[in-house]
Amino acid sequence: MFASSRPRRSRRRLRRRLPALRLLPLQILPAMLMPAVVLTAGVVALAVLPAQAAPAGKASAAFDNARPDKGETAWGRLAADAVRSAARADVALLNAGAFNRGTLPAGPVEAAGVNALLAFPDDDMVVLTLSGAQLRAALEYAVKDYPTASPRFLHTAGLSATFDARAPANSRLVRLRVAGREVADADSFAVAMPRGLAQGGAGFYTVWSEAQAKAARRAGVSVSAAVINFVTARGEIVPDEKARLAPQ
Repeated sequence: MFASSRPRRSRRRLRRRLPALRLLPLQILPAMLMPAVVLTAGVVALAVLPAQAAPAGKASAAFDNARPDKGETAWGRLAADAVRSAARADVALLNAGAFNRGTLPAGPVEAAGVNALLAFPDDDMVVLTLSGAQLRAALEYAVKDYPTASPRFLHTAGLSATFDARAPANSRLVRLRVAGREVADADSFAVAMPRGLAQGGAGFYTVWSEAQAKAARRAGVSVSAAVINFVTARGEIVPDEKARLAPQ
């Protein structure tokens, strides 16, 4: 009889020591924390899960990227702008194969949403030195099959160009300007792009050489990080609907 009464007295003492924990309201916990309460033999354990990262910024409207392989998209322009800015380059080129189809919705911009639209979010950015003739050749190659979908269609920043989709392949480019000036074959430009493209991805090994790719300057940032940093620096991003590489 005496032996059986000891556990009861022990349980009563435990209840007196932990009165507040038994009725702890979840509302008083910080909103950033996700609590998990586990009751085992009258003992309360509070496990706190990591807080989610804050959004990088806000999109004023949706950034479309439904068919980056058939023409320019708002998302493609944003990514190219971010890469050019991060690499401090004259021009940025990203081929359609670097993107996943989808849309960046209006509202908070989070890393998960950015990465979902990038085929290779961790691909390093590099900067090649290209001549005006090579830049022109790259754009000719990009629109070679237009309007047929192609992973080599280029999304650009730092330039404006128009092409004639009815003209023969490799003779379609009508106008090419960088910094508002017509490009001459002998001009030289710092061109930022993903490492995969620099190494000849999507067939661009026909435009620049392996030696140029090996001599490329590292930008020190991935495509994903470039976009996220770009959004963070601006706070709010607005879709750019102005054509950069478009048919007449």
